[in-house]
Amino acid sequence: MHGVARLRQLAPGVLLAAAGAALAYAAHGLWPAVPALSFAVVLGVLVANVPGLRGVAAGPVRPGLGFSARTLLRAGIVLLGLELSLGSLARLGAWGLLLTAGVVAAAFAGTYLLGRAFRLEGDQPLLLAAGFSICGVSAIGAVAAARGSKPQDVAAPVALVTLCGSLAIAVLPAVMAAAQLPPDVFGVWAGSSVHDVGQVVATAQSAGTAALAAAVVVKLARVLMLAPIAAGVAWQRRSTSATG
Repeated sequence: MHGVARLRQLAPGVLLAAAGAALAYAAHGLWPAVPALSFAVVLGVLVANVPGLRGVAAGPVRPGLGFSARTLLRAGIVLLGLELSLGSLARLGAWGLLLTAGVVAAAFAGTYLLGRAFRLEGDQPLLLAAGFSICGVSAIGAVAAARGSKPQDVAAPVALVTLCGSLAIAVLPAVMAAAQLPPDVFGVWAGSSVHDVGQVVATAQSAGTAALAAAVVVKLARVLMLAPIAAGVAWQRRSTSATG
């Protein structure tokens, strides 16, 4: 009986989250350059902050929304990691993996310090660092959930990551043509620098299958870094709460 009661408690919020996800994917179908996760985060921010909609998130749907933001999001991170096959990692090789990890670490640290230098508020420097260094809005959502970030801290990082990733789809192929980069080199560059997986595919496919294959492998290796970073953020949050 307890399980049935718990299910009834969670169902309204989970269904609302599913409806929001469906709406986000529909919007992504109309504007493919913008990731579905960007639309989903914007919808969530609107529901949480617009006065006429704010009461929705505070009503009976709250337990289910919390369950979706924590448990289901973590499950999604695991499923995202499953996209990366061992064969893909083997093709990168040890030096390729080390280089990818180094790029992620440097981008994360550099973006975080830049955000602090500009005195961005709250968790914005951390979320920007996660989004720009790993996998865009997916990383922002995962780190925000692990950190317990406020909705207002999420909006600007999502907007910046989406804008820069969308610009990359047009700008990077033009740079490739001007610099006469080989397709495989361009693919590695796109996979190392563009944020969202869908944006990486859209950017690299303009240079052919060799560029696309290289870009996807490097990008998914970056995605592999999401789990340890999110876990580290969650551990740091628990440690701070325990000592505080």
